[in-house]
Amino acid sequence: DSEVSAIRAVALDGGYVHTVAGTGLFDFGDVDGAGEAVRLQHPLGVARANGVLYVADSYNHKIKRCDPAERRVTSFLGSGEPGHHDGRGVEAQFSEPGGLSFAGGKLYVADTNNHAIRVCDVKTGAVKTLEVRC
Repeated sequence: DSEVSAIRAVALDGGYVHTVAGTGLFDFGDVDGAGEAVRLQHPLGVARANGVLYVADSYNHKIKRCDPAERRVTSFLGSGEPGHHDGRGVEAQFSEPGGLSFAGGKLYVADTNNHAIRVCDVKTGAVKTLEVRC
């Protein structure tokens, strides 16, 4: 739920909505933790792999991991400063990452303000820019 900077879940069998992490409209920032202690800022893309949610925390320029069972969110990739730098973990820089997709052990990130697709190895935390040749 990007507008309230929270991660929410919807029960498909009854429509019940509950908050996994974050709180409300005016509670945003960049704080790892669990449940209501978590602060995100305009999270956009979400991808699920191996029971983990990957979240594009857009305005914090990071990719975060969320364990939905424990309601725990931790920073995974990105320094938190906008930029364009390949590297591992917090060495990497994004600029308002948006969409996410997971395939073949890799997380693909639409790095919006860099006009780039970034490829992240979820095991090693290595981030590389996808080279596109025309």
